[in-house]
Amino acid sequence: MRFTTRAAMFATALMVTSPLLASGLSNPTFEEQQILVKVDESRVQEGPEKRTFIEEQLALSPEAAERFWPVYEQHQAGLNELTRRRVENILTYARAYGAGSLDDKTANGLAREAIAIEEDEASLLKRTYLHASKAVSPAQAARYVQIEARARAIVRAKEAMRVPLIK
Repeated sequence: MRFTTRAAMFATALMVTSPLLASGLSNPTFEEQQILVKVDESRVQEGPEKRTFIEEQLALSPEAAERFWPVYEQHQAGLNELTRRRVENILTYARAYGAGSLDDKTANGLAREAIAIEEDEASLLKRTYLHASKAVSPAQAARYVQIEARARAIVRAKEAMRVPLIK
């Protein structure tokens, strides 16, 4: 398979999602489907590693762990929804880019959605901190949201480096 700029954008968009999250795609191409399968395999491998890493970093007592993990799972569900939206936004751009045209209306919609996703992610992190700080100590909750913020910053940086600027 030839790895085009369009394919790179799809890979970037889909690197943290699964076919289930991307099921809203209209008429995914064969190329998109192959990328989805590879990304899903990576996601399945990374999920338990992330949880183990956070478990090691927070060193929770059994009682605190029982209170914390539901907060963690709720946060991951929120991140999955944000990821779905981010993927859809990047795919919309990739398809317009691949077609060789991006009109002002589409560009405006893409920019507004990208900003809304960032705002919603900040709100999610704030809510998660509030819930986590009730489940565990504020220091542990702060450490957790710091870990999540760093991980998401890395994902966003990788996306930014792979997605070409609008012409």
